Amino acid sequence: MSFRIDHVPFAFDDLETISDEFERLGLTPEYGGVHGNGVTHMSVLGFEDQSYVELIARRTDGDHGYWPDHIRENAGPAAWCVRVPDVRAECKRLLERGVVIRGPVPGSRKREDGTLVEWDRAEFGTEDQRLLFPFAITDRTPLSYRVDPSPSVSDEPLTGVGQVVVAVDDLEAAVDTFRRCYDIPTPVRETVPGFGTVASIPGQPLAFATPTDDGWLADRLEQFPDGPCSCLLATEDLERAREQYPLEAPTAWPDGRIALFESELLGHRLGVVERPR
Repeated sequence: MSFRIDHVPFAFDDLETISDEFERLGLTPEYGGVHGNGVTHMSVLGFEDQSYVELIARRTDGDHGYWPDHIRENAGPAAWCVRVPDVRAECKRLLERGVVIRGPVPGSRKREDGTLVEWDRAEFGTEDQRLLFPFAITDRTPLSYRVDPSPSVSDEPLTGVGQVVVAVDDLEAAVDTFRRCYDIPTPVRETVPGFGTVASIPGQPLAFATPTDDGWLADRLEQFPDGPCSCLLATEDLERAREQYPLEAPTAWPDGRIALFESELLGHRLGVVERPR
C-alpha cells in the first residue's frame, strides 16, 4: 500500500518557544486551538498537499494521552499519522494481519474561531510498537477544518511532509514488520552521517534509521521506544529551498539528498529531502 502522510506531531513543552523557532526558520505555523482533553494545544504548519507538521505542547497541568513523555522532554517528532478513507477498514485489514488494534476512538479540538474539528483515529501494534506504526485518521468534519496551507509555505519550494524517519533498534525486524503489514518494497540503504544506517522505502514517505555508533540517535533510542526521530519536508529543488531557508549543506540520502535546518534547538530532527520523481 501507499502511505499518505496526514501529519507529524512535533512535541515540545512550550508552544510559544517551538513556534518561535519554526518562525525564525521561515516556517510560520498557525495556531490551531485546544484539544478536547483541555490540556494540550497545537499549531499547524500546513502545506499545499494538505499534509502538515503539528506543533503540540502542554497548555495546562493534567493527564492526556498525546505523547506526554515526548512533550515533557522536548523530543520533536513523537508519532506519525497516515490519512485513510475509512479508519475502521484499516483496523480490519491490520487485525487480519495479526496486529494489535486500539480504536477507532473519536478526537476533537476547537479552533480560535469556534469551529469544532472532529475525527476518528486508531493506533496499532503492541505497546513497544505503537510509535513504530503510524496511527490512522479519518475526518468527520471537512479536512479543510483541520489544515490549510500556511502563508509562509504557500507556492514555495516546500510542498509537504516528504519523509518520516523512524529510529529503530533492529532494522531488519522493522523492515520485516512493514513488509508483512504494508507490503513495502525492498528499501534502499546507505550510511548517512548523523543517522547511521538508513533504509529508505522507494516511492514512500518513510525511512528507517538505526545508529552505527554513539550519538544523538543512540541516545534517543535509549530514552524512547522505536518511533519517528526526524521530519523531512519535501522539495523538488533543494538548491532553491536553500536559497529561501537556512539549510545546511546537502547530504547524500539513499534515494536522494537531504539538508537539515540550521537550528541548535532542533538538530537532526527537521530537514528537507529532495528525491527523484
